Amino acid sequence: MAQLGFALTCAMAQAQDATVVKEIVINGAKEVSQDAILTAMRTKVGRPFLQTQLDQDKQAIEDMGFFKAVDVRGKPINETEWQVVVDVVEWDKILEIRVAGNDEKAVKNEEILKAIGLKVGSLFNLKLARQDTKIIEDLYTKKGYFARVADLGPLEDSPGTLNIAIVLLTVNQITVEGNTKTQDRVIGRLIKTRPGDTFSLPKWQRDLRRMFETQWFESIDPTQSEPELGKLDLKIGVKETRTGNVDFGVQVDPRSNFAGLIRFRDTNFKGTGQYWGLEFLQATTGRGLSVGFDYGNPFIDSKDTALNVSVYSRESYRFSGGGFGSTTSPTGDNYSERRTGAQVGLSRPLNDTLNVSASVKYETIKTLGADDALSGSFIQQDGGLGTFTLAATLNRRDVDIDPSRGDWLRLSVEPGFSNITSVGGLVAGTSKLGRSDFLRTYVEYRRYFTDQKPRVKFDDPRRVLAFRLRYGRIDGGDVPFYEQYFAGGANSLRGYSDDRFWGRETAGMTMEYRYPIQKSFNVIGHMDYAGAWNGYPGLNEFRQYKKAQFFLGYGIGFSFKTPLGPIRLDFSFNKEGGSRTHFLIGSNF
Repeated sequence: MAQLGFALTCAMAQAQDATVVKEIVINGAKEVSQDAILTAMRTKVGRPFLQTQLDQDKQAIEDMGFFKAVDVRGKPINETEWQVVVDVVEWDKILEIRVAGNDEKAVKNEEILKAIGLKVGSLFNLKLARQDTKIIEDLYTKKGYFARVADLGPLEDSPGTLNIAIVLLTVNQITVEGNTKTQDRVIGRLIKTRPGDTFSLPKWQRDLRRMFETQWFESIDPTQSEPELGKLDLKIGVKETRTGNVDFGVQVDPRSNFAGLIRFRDTNFKGTGQYWGLEFLQATTGRGLSVGFDYGNPFIDSKDTALNVSVYSRESYRFSGGGFGSTTSPTGDNYSERRTGAQVGLSRPLNDTLNVSASVKYETIKTLGADDALSGSFIQQDGGLGTFTLAATLNRRDVDIDPSRGDWLRLSVEPGFSNITSVGGLVAGTSKLGRSDFLRTYVEYRRYFTDQKPRVKFDDPRRVLAFRLRYGRIDGGDVPFYEQYFAGGANSLRGYSDDRFWGRETAGMTMEYRYPIQKSFNVIGHMDYAGAWNGYPGLNEFRQYKKAQFFLGYGIGFSFKTPLGPIRLDFSFNKEGGSRTHFLIGSNF
């Protein structure tokens, strides 16, 4: 029996092979050309008729996407010829496109309509619809949103209407656990994402970054869950760190004199987010106690306006800073200045990246120890000084504390006045008594590059190329010596003495390559190219310039992350063959 069945099968195949396709008839195609349908088919006129080929042709025609029904069958004309009949039912032409369930704050309807392949006036195409579904979902993903296209097809009661139904992931609830000191309302000011919002990953990451940058928390652990379709529960587990400190100790001031220090501070006072600090410093020179009080409140109104107040009376120095080597100074070591004053500032974010601020400052300056200075090697311009500063800051860095990508731009305008009542020392012949008004403008731009992927955690170390440009100018009347721009030292031109160059104008460029050895330890190669000019004449061996002159400093440094903040140590060289070691508490930029 098996042999008989095999013989019958072979006979049927041979008989079928002996028949050919005489003609192909297509019914129902109106908008889609018959040539397009024939091209999709492997069955051709004049070729052998094969039923298995017709099944494949039906699938190929359906895959074109233009038809909601397809039927392909063969009809014998005679013993050797066949007619192939193709019946199709086209989808309706699109007369209107409706987008339902969208949040235009995430992606505008116009963007969706522009991105998809289906257009008004064309036939609905099932193949394009599948492609458009992915296009739409990818469009949301690129902007940090999560959406699912629940339906993309003609409406049953209106076949000419293409319906695009979108289900967006929305925030159901937000919970924070582990905060015993920081008040919930304060954390709520840091988190801008709200229940009911369309979930935005970039916005949520900015919220987490804002919490991280307060430095109130030792760890921040976000998790999420989807209790139902389209709903998202957000949860943050935090572990708070100590924000209040009392410091007692002895430090060496810039003139290598010992000073006793007492400092009280809290960066999150009673969990309100407010900052206050009180510092007492007494140097062995015996010229009085240096006192400073600082207060800050980041949330004084519903617009996140921040208030900062500083009241102080401090002994300060010129031409001295955290550096060792090449310590030449154009003035003697026996005098200093007493600056007593106050500053009040307000700042407010206009959006996620732009901040504006205004501050006012007034202080009096009194020279100390001038009688002890040798050969008049001091600078005395006692009197009052007042300034008003307006500034705008554009901040698009990934993490402010340790940026690895993005940029930062600040522009400030600072009208001010001085009222000099007493002059002496090295500026006695070039400084004038009385009031003088001036205008100081300053612009600074920073940019950061990395060849590594975006951080998963905000404190993940990254290889970073950092770049900074800056320019400042003072216009108007005479400005006191100590209010000029200065170049030289850890923050402007390494390899040179602090405040080595000065003037009414300054410009500079800095490049650094920061290479992490460990999470809290970086090796840094640096280059500074900067100068300051058009100011007071040179003092002793410190020659100055009326026109722009730039100087090169370069070297290698190390930075360490500590509980007190970053500490920086740079070994730098200058083009004159000299060298200098710079010590800095805090980051350079």
